[in-house]
Amino acid sequence: MAKSKMDDLYTEYTQVRFLDINKEQFIYIAHLLPSCLIVMSDGLLDREEWVTLKRLSKILGDEFATEDLGLEEKEENLMLIYKAEIRYLLKSREQWEAKFIAALRDYLANNKASKEFLNETMELFASQEHDHDKAEYRTYKRLKEELNL
Repeated sequence: MAKSKMDDLYTEYTQVRFLDINKEQFIYIAHLLPSCLIVMSDGLLDREEWVTLKRLSKILGDEFATEDLGLEEKEENLMLIYKAEIRYLLKSREQWEAKFIAALRDYLANNKASKEFLNETMELFASQEHDHDKAEYRTYKRLKEELNL
């Protein structure tokens, strides 16, 4: 069976970052990259945006923690991994953006629930209903088009 773009990205990213997470946990890191791109499109990560990204990492940590991350602190450990990867992706977006977008576009084609999750998280940061920076809104529109959302 041929490997998907997401499989290839998972292998590459976890090797570069020395991460010991499973593919499902990684896929949600991939789901956060578009939101990271949106918040950084104006060149600033404001406090409200960072708080929202941290909340998302906590929700995902609670949802996808596995026993191999510790017995009692597994949710906290995965949340810390997600927060660290968000910081890394905010700083290294040029290196990873094209790879993540291509893998996500491929992955989303057959994953309706993931499409909905991605739409919702992106809208937290740049839907037209909120008073957002024009650069953030342009990035939001571009990503929606690139990801076929």
